[in-house]
Amino acid sequence: MNEEPYVPTETISTTAPSRVRRVSWGAIFAGTLVGLVFQIMFMLLGAAIGFSTLSTQQSSDQGLALGSAIWLLVSSLVAIWIGACVAGRLSGGPRRADGMLHGVVSWSISTLTIFAMLAAGIGAVLGGAGALLGSAGALGSSVQGHQTQSGQNAVASVEDVLKGLFPQSGGLLPPTGRTPGQQVPGQLTELAQQDQELAAALTRLESNGGASQSRQDRDQVINLLTSKHNFTQQDAANLVNQWDQQFQQVRTQAGQKVKQAGQAAAQGISQGALWSFIALLLGLLAAAWGGWAGTASLPKTTVVVAST
Repeated sequence: MNEEPYVPTETISTTAPSRVRRVSWGAIFAGTLVGLVFQIMFMLLGAAIGFSTLSTQQSSDQGLALGSAIWLLVSSLVAIWIGACVAGRLSGGPRRADGMLHGVVSWSISTLTIFAMLAAGIGAVLGGAGALLGSAGALGSSVQGHQTQSGQNAVASVEDVLKGLFPQSGGLLPPTGRTPGQQVPGQLTELAQQDQELAAALTRLESNGGASQSRQDRDQVINLLTSKHNFTQQDAANLVNQWDQQFQQVRTQAGQKVKQAGQAAAQGISQGALWSFIALLLGLLAAAWGGWAGTASLPKTTVVVAST
């Protein structure tokens, strides 16, 4: 009786090679959608927890802001990892490097999508602000048509706005339109409150940069003082010069505050850009890890080969 010869065999486990293209856009878009949905879920959960903490007043504003930033970073990394894992798992690539690349591409698309949504939101906010400023400009133009009657009130309105922006500077404009309790002591101020024509002349003088910048407006104020208030030419000039010194001092202080605010804003933008770069780098690492983990979870196939 003939017996078949014995052939030794060896079992090798390997991943199933992909029979399609190396890039699976379906897997990439699926991972992107899954990651975005998980990001939305985590944001809603964080908002629910944050607002409940705020309603009970158990933490300070600074602690709440720090907790929100940490939650946003951690939840974003988890959502990126899940989306990249899905992309790597569905890619069907034979190597883990393929899954890592699919996860990175999925993360890139989701990041660009989020930035596009943020840009659209910021554009809408800036558009609304521009419309508001346009309405304010139209209102200001209508007010200028009644300069003689409302010169003093216009000074007060503009100064109130500037005082809100720079509360310690007292505003950029001289105190010609303030109420008696808000006045800076000065004879020219008292006269301007009683004489609307003088108040309008001072408004033009300050809008043109002061006495040193507009000699014509300065001479007009001096002529009003000499013709309507019985000042001598020298006394009127001294009074205008004293007023101009106070005006220039207040404007310089306000300019310094604007410069300091600009420097603080530039520093904040620099720090924000640095932390954004760090967050994106962490997101890249999470996406690569997720894609690698997704490909590593692919099922194994058993191939039986004859050993030599």
